[in-house]
Amino acid sequence: MKYFVILFAIAGISLASISPNVKTSIAGKITNSGTGEPLIGATIKVLNGTELVRGGISDYDGNYTLELDPGVYTVEVNYTGFATRRYTDVKVEFEKRTELSVEMEATVLCEVVIKEYKVGLIEDSAKSESEAKKRSGGLFKMRSEPASMEPAPSAAPKPGSSSIDGGAIDVKGSRSDKTSYYIDGVRTEDAPSAEKPTVVEDDEYVITFEAETYEEKVIRKSDLAKESMAEPAKDGDPVFEAKPSPEPRPKAGLLTAGEWNDLHNWASHWVDINADGEIDQYKNMYRFFPEHRFSLMLTNTQDYPLVDVPVALLDAAGSVVWEGRTDNTGTAELWAGMFDAEWKTQAMSARVFYKGKTISINNLKSFDKGINKKQIKTACGASQKVDIMWAVDATGSMGDELEYLKSELLDVIGRVQAINPDLSIRIGSAFYRDKGDEYIVKSSGLSSNITQTVEYIKKQAANGGGDYPEAVHSALEEAILNQNWEAEAVTRICFLVLDASPHQEPEVIESLHKSIREAARKGIRIVPVSASGVQKDTEFLMKFFGLATNGSYVFLTDHSGIGGKHLAPTTDEYKVEQLNDLLVRIITEYSTVVDCDGKTAIRFEDQQQNNQEPLEQALYYPNPSSTQFTLELPFDVEKVTLYNSEGQAVKNYTELRQGRHTVVVNDLPAGFYTLRIWKDGRVQSGKVLVAHS
Repeated sequence: MKYFVILFAIAGISLASISPNVKTSIAGKITNSGTGEPLIGATIKVLNGTELVRGGISDYDGNYTLELDPGVYTVEVNYTGFATRRYTDVKVEFEKRTELSVEMEATVLCEVVIKEYKVGLIEDSAKSESEAKKRSGGLFKMRSEPASMEPAPSAAPKPGSSSIDGGAIDVKGSRSDKTSYYIDGVRTEDAPSAEKPTVVEDDEYVITFEAETYEEKVIRKSDLAKESMAEPAKDGDPVFEAKPSPEPRPKAGLLTAGEWNDLHNWASHWVDINADGEIDQYKNMYRFFPEHRFSLMLTNTQDYPLVDVPVALLDAAGSVVWEGRTDNTGTAELWAGMFDAEWKTQAMSARVFYKGKTISINNLKSFDKGINKKQIKTACGASQKVDIMWAVDATGSMGDELEYLKSELLDVIGRVQAINPDLSIRIGSAFYRDKGDEYIVKSSGLSSNITQTVEYIKKQAANGGGDYPEAVHSALEEAILNQNWEAEAVTRICFLVLDASPHQEPEVIESLHKSIREAARKGIRIVPVSASGVQKDTEFLMKFFGLATNGSYVFLTDHSGIGGKHLAPTTDEYKVEQLNDLLVRIITEYSTVVDCDGKTAIRFEDQQQNNQEPLEQALYYPNPSSTQFTLELPFDVEKVTLYNSEGQAVKNYTELRQGRHTVVVNDLPAGFYTLRIWKDGRVQSGKVLVAHS
């Protein structure tokens, strides 16, 4: 088993070297921590918040210098094959050179969480190394995976270094008599030592020391417990109470939920509540004004949808007011005045950026007058890549449902992989709390290593919070702005799981606007999942997110009996589903495209999971459909139902035999419908777009 040690503040960072008449800058050397060799071409980014201020690369000797204005910055260092290093609160003072040398770890870490430095990185004047160590406080953190039962190696680490093996961590040097120790922030005069070790939890060690040199030994409770069973404790030995084994994780399929898509219910629902002023207070509160909608559908000349095509909406002056990408149906949702209550109706146009060419579309009609359609002469085909990010509130108020939600998310991840074998899927997760908590946000980035994401989600727990609002904006910044989303994909989805609103300071609102605008530009569909405790203002903010990014709105319901009281959603009729089924359905619907034979598939996961046979598929075509479509069934089914966006059954067929069937839709209003097929008591579904000529 491998163990990872993350040293904060004292590893890879040297204090500022001050010399007169130097330019205001940050400089240093990027090296391989394992070999000490310089890393050539490492990328250094200096950020102010989330804004890139300056960037550069290391030279042949691994050195870099970046001139900056005085300020406090975040510095991020990237190098292929090495874990990204990020340093916050880096102070750059006027006409001083800030030294920031970085040792890059070749080991890929699941996460790095940096919370604080005891003092700034800038010294007022040159200090001796020992004084600098004392003033820095030597704050560092150690994290490891659960311990193995192998004994620690006999060879002692070098002074000032650390090692992890088996159940012990040794950090050695010569301890000062005046040393003060802080274990998890609690000061103790009785300094821990190799003779009297500090006992800590199995998964994390937080040790703060104030000393020039030190000697330390930390052991895990699990190993001490094993030893304690062999002989009774003696006077002076650490004493602790054994914790009961954790309760088994609840099974998936317990939580119930509903979905409401305001884009699909625009004319029958959203326009009405917008017109009567019912939601004005929420629009003004968060400065979201989803009123002026323009939809553009792109297909090739054979009516196959063009997927993931960048599109820009322009005002009468030719300025870009919104950017988006076409979804798996070939449709892009574009907005004018999304963040501007004073926006006035005017002539609008669009630009399509396709395979290096720019195509202009003038005189766009607003959605109330229909969907704008454009055909482009090109071959059929779409990307097979899918990115899914889970951004989850992990504050204390989520404690009633978080363990259940984790089970549902893990179930969804496995099932999505099973029923979409042709897709290349990457999954990541971010968990957030609030300012003043143990962390604000931490993440396991988008990766095709699904096991990594699964293990990361399993380790998370609810804690912190205190007031009602939470750091939602920080979660979106991490999930939308800081992830390496695929440049080309059939779909990108960010599920935002939460039970409380963001803070309402102006800078927070601006951050939300920036993240939502960027999500739309990148084609990331935000699908909020509201848990118990959500209030009306949060519900409508989540609806705004879904509208602006071509997403939807999911909400937990009281039908499961789990968690606190759930807010009754502002919807018409909706269908209650198991949450895991609902999320699998959404992901599959967002990632399914019409193939180059003009057919759309509904996959049946049970056959794949139970029999390990090729997936059986129901096919329907054409899609979009104007008058009727053909449904091909691979076996006899119990029922086939076509639901409108309000969840009402508009077509219903029972006991259909294997073979081809015709479904007439020329009597239905234009819009999206859900086709559901029942087989052996289970249901699978897909989306049908009815678009009359």
